[in-house]
Parts: sequence; structure tokens; C-alpha cells
Amino acid sequence: MNKNNLNRIRFFKGVGLSCVAGTFVFGPAATAQLQAQVSRQRSTSGEAKAESILRGQTETKEGHFLTWEKWNFGIRPRMDVEYNSNVRRSSRTGSGSKDDIILRPEVKFDVYRAISDFNSIDFTLGIGTDLYTKNTDINTYAPIISPDSEFAYHMFVGETHIKLREAFSYQEDINSIYEVQSGGEFADIEAVRFGRYDNKLGGEIDWDTGAFLFTGSFDWQWFHSNSSRYEYMDRNSGLFTQSATYFITPNIQTGLEFNDPVHFFSKHGKSNSINDQFRLDVGPFFAMKMGPRLKFRVGGGYNYATFFANDNDPVTEDINDWYAYGQASYLFTPWLDNTLSVRRDNRLSWNSDNQELISIRDSIRLSLIRDFAIDIYGSVNFYKETGIQYRNRNTENASYYAGGIRIAYTFLEKWEPSLRYTYYSYERDNAAYSNYDVHQVTLGIQYTF
Repeated sequence: MNKNNLNRIRFFKGVGLSCVAGTFVFGPAATAQLQAQVSRQRSTSGEAKAESILRGQTETKEGHFLTWEKWNFGIRPRMDVEYNSNVRRSSRTGSGSKDDIILRPEVKFDVYRAISDFNSIDFTLGIGTDLYTKNTDINTYAPIISPDSEFAYHMFVGETHIKLREAFSYQEDINSIYEVQSGGEFADIEAVRFGRYDNKLGGEIDWDTGAFLFTGSFDWQWFHSNSSRYEYMDRNSGLFTQSATYFITPNIQTGLEFNDPVHFFSKHGKSNSINDQFRLDVGPFFAMKMGPRLKFRVGGGYNYATFFANDNDPVTEDINDWYAYGQASYLFTPWLDNTLSVRRDNRLSWNSDNQELISIRDSIRLSLIRDFAIDIYGSVNFYKETGIQYRNRNTENASYYAGGIRIAYTFLEKWEPSLRYTYYSYERDNAAYSNYDVHQVTLGIQYTF
């Protein structure tokens, strides 16, 4: 292993972890200094937050079909019927796209129990499957576990909120494998189902002194693909985040934020293996609420990543870059809300490459009629994948465009039908990969017992 890289990871891991420890080390001293001050806001992480969580639980759990002592149980079955114009993500110039009608049944189970006046247990489990009615060869009939499935324990001590969690999911996508024919066109030779298990065990802590809010989180992630083609992405990761917020006024805040994950990949020494890596984002942020209509948040800072040699794998050069983001929400009327966000940074992509991203997203919500909402959304994303060792690729550029509209209506307090249309387009400058378009129309309905 490169000695300089090893020293760097030890240093930066120490910096990241010390931020979490610092929350507890210098926190009591800060509290002592602030005791004489007048709190600029009501606690956002202590008993006030506990009250808001319990109040929200009470409101959402009222409709639970079964209550036993302090246990509450709920069921939310859902059925989506989707038309997809290109389920195999076939190239525009290739053998032609294949459309399908997909049935997506799902049921979510909710369990909630109050342990004390403030402490509580939450459990959510969503199970479903995807059934392709035309391209039946890609059906696996495997149960899919929703990404929001989680077991959580909320604990409140004074002005401190501690959440311990176990989050888990299993998802599947269809990815096509292509080869170039003699005529230069793509041929779809294999449709590979990309199934992956994602498990996170950890927690987060919020400590609110009134003028300061300290937050920290840690999750140990286990990510595993069930396809040999994608096994290079198998990894264990330590996901760390920390932030310190100072409330200048109840509506103006600033502070410092950290994001410092470390990733250990499993398939070392293979032709498509990926280097273990440590990443760090650190920089200031500023947030402000201007009256009842406008609120925004901006931030930016130093973006760093270092990579380590694994057996005979070459080492990717370190990344020394910057990140920046901004988000603004404006309430034009009580029934018209718009949110715009922009971001630029380096990150670990879904394909486990390093990805430089520039993203612009906008969403509009109209809710003029009670229990009736229309969401219009769109995004423009530009990717540059760098430092890639997998399959001897070099820097590549890609663009992704998406947009659509969703209409949802809740009636009889139990039923919620929705209609959604989404279009997305993907283009890549490497000739070994396909460019494709997809149209999706989804009609769904959910019932809450």
C-alpha cells in the first residue's frame, strides 16, 4: 500500500471521527457558557422534537387497524401498473427497444410502540415484486424490499435526540449488455438483472443547546450484488456525517458540515476490482428563511478523495476539488410551491466509479383543491467519470435528463390513487455503451387500513 496514502487516510479519518467526538468533548463546556444566554429558539432535537414525533405518530397511527396495549400495527397495500417503453434500456440505434406492462404489487407494514413519554420504537417493512407481462424471461419473482424499510429506536435525554437504526433493502433493475456489430450498430445480447442488497446499521444524534445544534451520524453499510457481472461493487462502508449549526436568529443559521465516508471493496485482485477509498467534504453553509414564503440554503467547500492499492490493482490519483450547492423554496401562494436546487461535487457513482456531477433540479407542487396535488418535476445532470480502472476505461462524459408529472388524490381518508408520467434520456460519449430514452406511465392506488 502506498505509504503516503496510508498516512493520509489515517489523518483524515482522524479528522472526521474527531468531529463526532468533539460533539461530546466540547459540548458540555459550550452548554455551560450558554446557560446565561436566552435561547434563540425552541429545541429542535430534545423534548420539543420528541413531542412533534409523537404527535405525528399519533396522527398517522390513528387509522391503524390493530392496537394492542402500547403497540400499533398498520398495513398499506399498493398496486402500480406501469407502461415502460424501453424496459431493456436498448440503444436508439440498436435492435430496437422493447416495451412492457409491469405489475408492481407491494404491501408495507408499520409497527409503532411508545416506550415512555418520549422514547419510542418504529418499524417499517415494505415488500413487493416486479412482474413483466411481455418480457417474462426477465422475471425472477423475487421479493423486493423497499428502501424505506427500517427499524428505529428514538431516545430523548434532555435536549438530545438519539436515533438507533437498522435499515435494509433489496432492489432490482434491468441493465442490458451490448456488443458492436460489423455495421457499427448495437446488438442487445443479454439483459442482466442488477439485484443488490443494501444494509445499514448505525444511528444519529442531535444535541441542541438553543443557540447551537450539533449533529452526527454513523452507519456501517454492507452492499452486495447478486450478479457476478456486478460483484465488483460489493463493499463495506463506514458512512460518517457531522455538522455544527449556529442560530444567529430563529430564521438565520450558519455553520460547518462534514461528510467523510470510507469504502472497502471486496473483489481485490480481479480484473474489474476497485480501489478502497476515503472521501471528505468539508465546508461552511448558510440558511435563511425570509418571511413566510422564501427559504434557501447554500454551502460549499473542499472535496477530497484518496485511493489505496489492493493487491495488484493500480492506484487512482487523489482528487483535490471543490463542491457547492444551493436550494431555494418559494411559496407563491398557499397552493403553489416551487423548489430549485443546484449541486456540483465528486461522489461514488451507482457504478462505484468516481463521478464528477453537476445537477440542476426543479419541482413545482400545485394543491389548489383539498387532498389533490399535482407535482411537476425535471432535472438536468452532467456526469464525468474519472480515475476508472474497471475495463480499462478512461475519463468519460455522460448526460441524463428527466422530467414528468404526478397527480395524486386522497379520498375517503383511506384510498390514494395516483397517475405519473416520466421521461428520461441517457447519453454517453463512450461507443461501447448505449444511449437510450424511456417513457414511463404509471397508474397506482394505495389503501391504508
